[in-house]
Amino acid sequence: MLGGLMVWAAHFFALYGVASLLPGRPEARWLVLAATLPAIAAEGLLLWKAMRGANQPDSLERWTSQLGAAGAAISLIAVIWQGATALFA
Repeated sequence: MLGGLMVWAAHFFALYGVASLLPGRPEARWLVLAATLPAIAAEGLLLWKAMRGANQPDSLERWTSQLGAAGAAISLIAVIWQGATALFA
């Protein structure tokens, strides 16, 4: 259920580390891209898996899957936003 938020947090700290170690350097953009693409793929996979579990007959299972899907969707938007800001700024 918290997988999407964990991926977002790891991506955030990776970008923060890159920005701290290589401020304004061209290599930083490649490192940001290298961190962002796998994070987007992981978020998409987590969102897909959560959406598959959203049609469970049990209401608790369905609710936790929907909550996980919402967290993964919000986290996916956050990862794209942070990556695009770092790449195109």
